[in-house]
Amino acid sequence: MEVIQDYITLLPTVLPASLASPILKFVTTSFGITQTLQSHLAPFLTRVITQPDVASIFALLVVFFISMKILDMMYRAVIFWVRMVFRLALLGAVVVLGLWVHNRGVDGFVADVQGLGEKWTGEYQRYSGEVKKFQAQKEDQIRMQAANKGRGYGR
Repeated sequence: MEVIQDYITLLPTVLPASLASPILKFVTTSFGITQTLQSHLAPFLTRVITQPDVASIFALLVVFFISMKILDMMYRAVIFWVRMVFRLALLGAVVVLGLWVHNRGVDGFVADVQGLGEKWTGEYQRYSGEVKKFQAQKEDQIRMQAANKGRGYGR
């Protein structure tokens, strides 16, 4: 830092005042901050160096902090891509619906949606009927097994 202090006095003679003044202000401010940090952190660094247990705890805290920052960056990257995929899917669905309405017209679109609704309702009724038949068969099997056990058969 002494070299900078020696040559900073020559700065106004070499550069114009409009450029030298901000540079001089920046250099003196950074020098002051550096001196303040050195005076405040020197006892702390001396203590950390002389007591290894404090140094190891400090190192663990630094590693933990850095790993949390890296994990946060990875989390943000994943969330960014997931949100982008969902937004693109939503935008694609809106575009497809818009093209569907544009090609078929509003009346054709409504007729298509009603037809799809009727088909899905029919499929739901068919599958729910199959489930009810299956449940009835299972109940009959359970009743027959209970009746056979009561008679002594099926052991």
